[in-house]
This record gives sequence, C-alpha cells and structure tokens, in this order.
Amino acid sequence: MSDTSNNETNIYSHTQSYEHLITERHAMIKPHTYHPYQLGASLYMPATRQDIWQVIKRDKLPTINSIIICLEDAVSHSDVELALERLQALLHTWAMHVDGINKPSGQSNIQTQPTRPLVFVRPRNPMMLQQLTDFAHIDLVDGFVMPKVDMYSLSNWRMACQSVSTEQLLMPTLETAALFNPHHNQELAIGFKEAFNQPVYALRIGGNDLFAALRLRRPKDNVVYDTPIGTLAYQLLGCFVPHGFYLSAPVFEYLDQPTLFMQELTRDVSLGLVGKTVIHPSQIALVQQAYCVPLSMLDEAQAILHSEAKAVFKYNNTMLEPATHRAWAHEVVNRAEVFGTINDGNSDYKPRL
Repeated sequence: MSDTSNNETNIYSHTQSYEHLITERHAMIKPHTYHPYQLGASLYMPATRQDIWQVIKRDKLPTINSIIICLEDAVSHSDVELALERLQALLHTWAMHVDGINKPSGQSNIQTQPTRPLVFVRPRNPMMLQQLTDFAHIDLVDGFVMPKVDMYSLSNWRMACQSVSTEQLLMPTLETAALFNPHHNQELAIGFKEAFNQPVYALRIGGNDLFAALRLRRPKDNVVYDTPIGTLAYQLLGCFVPHGFYLSAPVFEYLDQPTLFMQELTRDVSLGLVGKTVIHPSQIALVQQAYCVPLSMLDEAQAILHSEAKAVFKYNNTMLEPATHRAWAHEVVNRAEVFGTINDGNSDYKPRL
C-alpha cells in the first residue's frame, strides 16, 4: 500500500475515533445532571446579600432559572469574611428547610416543575474552593463557577476539586488573555476532559474580562458578535463544542438597549449557547422568550428523530437529513422541554418554567 493510502487510512481512523469520543462525552454528561439549557437566565448575586434565601425559595425573582452566589468580583476584598459568614448562614437556613426546597427537576425527567433555581457558588480562587468544601451543607448547592480558568491555573483548580462531590457541577469561566491563543484552547479542551471527576456543566464566556484583556469595553451600540470578543466566541465554539462541551453567552450590561439585547439573544440562541447572565430582573423574561422554541422548528426536529424517518426527506419545504441534523434536533427538543414553545409569528410566550 502506498504512503498516500496509509495517510488517508490514518486520517479516516482518527476521524472515526474522534466522533466516538464525542459520543462518549455526551453519554457521560447527560445521565448525571440537568441539561445545560436549564441555566436559562443566570443572575450573579454577591454573597453579602441577605435576600438570597428568598430567591432560592422563590419569594423573590420567582421566574429566575439559575443564580450564582459570588465571592469573587462582586465582593470587595474587605467584605470577603462577611460574605463567607453569610454563605454559611444561608446554607444553615437551607438545611433547616431542605424538605420543602427540592431539586430544580427530577434526575430522570427534565419536565418536572422546578421548585427552586439552580444554585452555584463562585469562589475567588482554588484555595477558597477548598475552604468551601468544608462548609456544612455545601452539598446543597448544585455546583461551582470557577473564575479565570486556563492552562496556567487548571492544575490548581483540579487539586481544589478533589474535595468537591462528584455529584456537583462545574462551570469553568473562559476569561483570561490566554484564551486568545487557539493552540492554548485546544490543550484546555483536552485538559477539561481529563482534569475533573465532576461533570463540566458548561463553560462560561467571560465577556467583560476578555474585553479588558484588549483594553476595551463592550460598545453600547453593537452586539458582542460585532466586536473582537465575538470573533473569539466563534473560535471558542469551534474548539470546545466538538469535544462535547456547552458554552454560555456573555453578559449584556446595558439596561436601556432592549432591542439590541434581543438581537444579541437571537445570535446567542442560533449559536447553540446555553443561557445568558442577566444583570436585572427585567432581562429574565427576554432571555426565556428568546430560548422558546417555534412550533415549526420543534415539528421538524421531531420529524428528524422519528424512528421511521427516511435518510433524506422533504418537510415544510425543507430538506431534512437525520444523519446530519440529528444532533441539532436533540438540542431543539431539549430547549423546548425547558422553555416551552411558541406559535411562529405569535408573540404570546408560554414558558414551561
């Protein structure tokens, strides 16, 4: 056999092996956790706040999908001890009422009505994460958001996570200057798959920190995808998603630009990003509306997934090919189970949450 033929055979074998790797990755994540679309609208809350318990039991912000109790950027250095004390008090209160505050959804049925939002904690650094694992009742939270994770800090986060329950979820945040190096990101994607015993629920794109790395701030009159960070977001999708990871969308910090916010949400959804950080309750419904699935789209997804679907067929004036469209169809169904459906052209939104 010629060298050319050998090379072609090796490339083909590598491709087949890589596809198998992706399938295994998805099979590993999904049975153990909620689908990442359940992040929905995520709100960072400084751990110094005293109303977090009211949010968890839905007395406040009853429609929020997920909250992230922040001990990092949202807490000044002088308030760290106070923030840790209030987190401990929150966990104690939660433990006292645990029978009335159940998991956000059943382990095997994503359609179960949630009784609280998903709850994550963001420590300042790996050392603080190790400190948190000793807190009484820390197992009540769903997982941890890890800030500023890259190849330079990954080993420290890996060591810290050895004390984290394997049932809790991890969300590393991509927000350092190292992320502008594509070679670094390929190493990081492989590193994430080998570093942790816990499921990596989603990778968070830290838009503002990435802007800061370029000495920029997000412009007020453009969606993020029309900026250098948008270019990076496309690169991150191309790097991490083929390895089986989900990414969440960067925050939109302008409250007086609702039209631009909706335009950016449309792009977020079309790129398969799961959830978006909100900075104000007024943004919650807009995020949930954007992720709501048009009935015609769900109809096509279900046709693709039908057990008797042909290899290629025409449906709704569209060519559908299950072999290439099946992954998309599964994600559409997952979105619909979390956010519900909407009649095409009808603005009436009927959420499932």
